[in-house]
Amino acid sequence: MDYKEKMKEISQAMRENGVKVFEIKNQAEEIKIELFPFESKSVSLSVESYDTVCAPLMGLGYIKPNDESKPYVSIGDKVKKGDVLCVIEKMKVMNEILADNDCEIKEICFNHGTIVEFNQVLFKVKRIDVSDAT
Repeated sequence: MDYKEKMKEISQAMRENGVKVFEIKNQAEEIKIELFPFESKSVSLSVESYDTVCAPLMGLGYIKPNDESKPYVSIGDKVKKGDVLCVIEKMKVMNEILADNDCEIKEICFNHGTIVEFNQVLFKVKRIDVSDAT
């Protein structure tokens, strides 16, 4: 079996089992396969539906200001309209991605420091009505 077929087989098994990184190292070679999250087409048993926050541009996505800092947001955080959710770096310009409305972070759909594509889902959020916030 050639490498392309083997990599397809491994990446399919990774998707089926929810594995994001697969790495093999030995003295002769090193193989690393990393699956990046894109909008999922998997069936969810949850009856809740969430709004999405999508990337308005392509670039490097950052969940925190630097490796030593805490993330801008974490799953379960309640944020207000205008709060910074993440930053996308494009051509050395840091573009803050802001919350469009009051919401709760339900899922973070990309990894810190990875490339995000235009219109890629970055976050799944649940809107919070002003009456729910009390």
